[in-house]
Amino acid sequence: MELKIAVAVDKDGVVFPGHFAHAPVYRIYKYSNGRLELVEERRNPLGDVPDLDHGHHISRLNTDFEGESPEAPPAHGLPKYQWLRSRVLPDVSVVIAGGACQTSYRYFTSEGVKLLFTDPVDVETLEAYVTQNREEFEQALRE
Repeated sequence: MELKIAVAVDKDGVVFPGHFAHAPVYRIYKYSNGRLELVEERRNPLGDVPDLDHGHHISRLNTDFEGESPEAPPAHGLPKYQWLRSRVLPDVSVVIAGGACQTSYRYFTSEGVKLLFTDPVDVETLEAYVTQNREEFEQALRE
């Protein structure tokens, strides 16, 4: 099994405890033969903006983005997650994070991306867990 995995992390290298779309950094790994190999770190522009989706439910798609730059991320709703997928995470098939909202979860999973959630642990602990528990990790990927 070979995959590209994004781990949402905070500035201290801990799995981001909040909504993965607002993590400041994604550590991108190649997963192969039961091991995670760090490929790169990607800065997330959404990590610099407030999470306007936090604490409320989205009942319709927000399309009121007139006047925003095409390069700037949309403020909230489905367009925000489409932007994140196309601009920051186009090549990953798994995201590991502390949390997500229903809209982001539904969108990313509809794109074939598996979302796995964990407590906010340091990334080295997560790497060791995956290596030491290969079967369990791969079972979670299949579920």
